[in-house]
Amino acid sequence: MKQRNKYIALGLFMVITVLISSCKTTRHTSQVALTKHSVEERAGMIQSHALPYKTFSGNLRFGMKQGNRESISVNAQLKIVKDEMIQLSLRIPVLGIEAARINISPWQALVIDRLNKAYFTESMENLKAHLPINFDFYSLQSLFTNHLFIVGKQEITPSDYASFNYREDEFSATLNLIDSCRIAYNFTSDNSHRILKTEIHTDNKDVDMNWDYADFGQTSINHTFPMKMNMSLATPNDSISMYLNFSSIDIDVPLKLNAEIPEKYKQIDWEQAVILMKSLLNKR
Repeated sequence: MKQRNKYIALGLFMVITVLISSCKTTRHTSQVALTKHSVEERAGMIQSHALPYKTFSGNLRFGMKQGNRESISVNAQLKIVKDEMIQLSLRIPVLGIEAARINISPWQALVIDRLNKAYFTESMENLKAHLPINFDFYSLQSLFTNHLFIVGKQEITPSDYASFNYREDEFSATLNLIDSCRIAYNFTSDNSHRILKTEIHTDNKDVDMNWDYADFGQTSINHTFPMKMNMSLATPNDSISMYLNFSSIDIDVPLKLNAEIPEKYKQIDWEQAVILMKSLLNKR
């Protein structure tokens, strides 16, 4: 039961973190043969093509499905102040008012449930203890913004490039890193030097997460960025999939993210938060 709860917790963590001018016409990446490069050169080119930002603000359609249950789909806003906070706001259909807000910082996770006037908060250190794979705030920030990452490091520097293993075929190149817990991190790119897929899996693949990027279009600063993201998470007992379809992305607009807990909201514990999220997944 404890092991199953760990997998539920991982799914919940992903739900929490994602329940966390405009774009031009999008385009698909065409297949062009790669030029041979060293691992340091390949990592450097991916880094040089990554989105530069201090703040990130996107309007999107968020959808999620657990196992064979019906999928949910709502409008949402994703906001990031780099290295400080990720915030995702879910909106009530038609009315457009906020139903839930999720704040993730390097030190804390906070979920505010507007509908039930409740909140859940936990330190990132304690939250990570529930997860069967290594994960932190900076890893999540990188997944949302299409960046390379090494768990435990705030940012990657050129001195880190040689830490990756490297393989390539005619059309794609994959940087690979295996941590001390035998968790593998694979970053696949093409001739555009953009990350098309990030995979994180345990040694025996009993936990396997894939984060795919597609439809690269233009942000407000005319930098190409994936306007569609799809995540799938598989465990021995369950599966979760989600998508983020952006309609617009603004970079470096002034942002001040609110992490205050409203007065008279009741605090719920971890088990109640799990029940809350499971009940959400069972709704249309």
